[in-house]
Amino acid sequence: MAPDYDLVVVGAGAAGLLAAVAAHRLGSSVLVVDADPLAGGSTSISDGRIWLPGNHLSAKLSPDSTADADTYLDALLGDTTTASSAARRSAFTRTAPKLARWLTSSNVPLAALKGLPDHQPDLPGGRPQGRVLSTHSLDRRVLGPWEESLRTSGERPGGLGRFLPGSNTTRTAGEALTVHLLHRATANGVDVWLDSPVIDLLAEDEAVTGVVVRHDGANHSVTAGRVLLASGGFEHDQGLREEYLPLPTDEAWSTSGADHNVGDLLKLATDRGAATAGLDEAWWTPVMLAEGRAWSLDDVRGRPHCVIVDAAGDRFFDESLPANSAGRALYERSRGMRAVPSFLVMDNRHRQSVELGPWAAGSTPRKAIEAGEIVRAHTLNDLAQALGVDRAGLLGTAVRFNGFAAKGKDLDFSRGESAWAEGTRDTAKRHKPAKVDKPPFWAVKVYPGDRGTKGGLLIDERSRVLRADGSVLAGLYACGGAAASIFKGASPGPGAALGAALVEAFLAATDQPRP
Repeated sequence: MAPDYDLVVVGAGAAGLLAAVAAHRLGSSVLVVDADPLAGGSTSISDGRIWLPGNHLSAKLSPDSTADADTYLDALLGDTTTASSAARRSAFTRTAPKLARWLTSSNVPLAALKGLPDHQPDLPGGRPQGRVLSTHSLDRRVLGPWEESLRTSGERPGGLGRFLPGSNTTRTAGEALTVHLLHRATANGVDVWLDSPVIDLLAEDEAVTGVVVRHDGANHSVTAGRVLLASGGFEHDQGLREEYLPLPTDEAWSTSGADHNVGDLLKLATDRGAATAGLDEAWWTPVMLAEGRAWSLDDVRGRPHCVIVDAAGDRFFDESLPANSAGRALYERSRGMRAVPSFLVMDNRHRQSVELGPWAAGSTPRKAIEAGEIVRAHTLNDLAQALGVDRAGLLGTAVRFNGFAAKGKDLDFSRGESAWAEGTRDTAKRHKPAKVDKPPFWAVKVYPGDRGTKGGLLIDERSRVLRADGSVLAGLYACGGAAASIFKGASPGPGAALGAALVEAFLAATDQPRP
């Protein structure tokens, strides 16, 4: 008997929708299901950057090639592993350019972002710009009745909101990418069931043959030739975080907006024999907490007139590092010193000129101070006391750092001198050390947050899920947060998580099952 669908995609984020559109274009019947009542996943409230090396749009900025991308990934990632195999790395670098062309040929307008380098552009094969793509804004009303089912950047308070003119215009590139893909899916015959969690995987003869979905108040057994898990990671399940991620950990530290990412599909797949890898990793990023949620500090911590210190009042890394490296630094420091939380210490020039969490530059609500979300003091000595930080340590750090700032060179951690910082430096040279000496002084707690977990189901170069013995679990595919990342222990560039998810989804959608 023929299956109900050729492909069932679990997850209506950008990766799942892309897989659905690509498979449908090849003639497959497709159903997309998602436990969330809104489509878009975490991509809709993200900056929507996509790291795709070798893309055809980079030629005018920095000529690139698949060979250079291979060289860069090998230099960055080092030895291969079961999850980061040579075959998977090669599949990524060879498919990334094809995906970029497929997107543009599908009328998804992409542009290479000028002046945005790889995270380590000085490594062999690295590039100073050209590998990060982003799409343009558009009117959400193109979705018709589906507009009401879209997660938008305003759906979470303080969501990424570089607002564009017009109330119906997408606010972020991530939201725009989701609109493009959701429109192409729904307008071309892809069935989409939202608010429809998968509660089991169907299996026969050791192969996955479909899903059981709770839809419209009833359980439905849906058979499929293939099932793709594009269902995200487990960042919002505190139990799984405590079982696998470094401690301490808290789901409140995640900036992922996909609250349904609780690892339920991970559990269902492993019950069917799927292997996992990299469950101790996440896409780390330093965050602060305010108004009941986590806020990324990536646009804040490298700016002038601030430092990050541990409980001893000591600096321990270059504050302008890329997000993943900076987040890892907090955990590495915690092995020998209390550094979770650490503290972002700012002087008044920083607070007056830089947006911080939900607060505009120069605006700090009294209720935030009263709630302890931010601390204000007239002297660094008083600030240290209020924070519970060693006062001599903080004062000594300030004297030493201000001395470096006066000379324009950070002799401890070379702040602002990395190839990444140099590549992203603006005309104000914002990453260079600048004195922290103008009162009043401010501080917020800094936690090792994440944009989502990084480990998951072990997949091969075709995005097929594998068993522990390396054999294929027939009928089951995974991508993005549901799969173990090939980027073990590192991030190659801005948008790497989304780039990998889209490539893996494309590989799964276009795979032709064969012996």
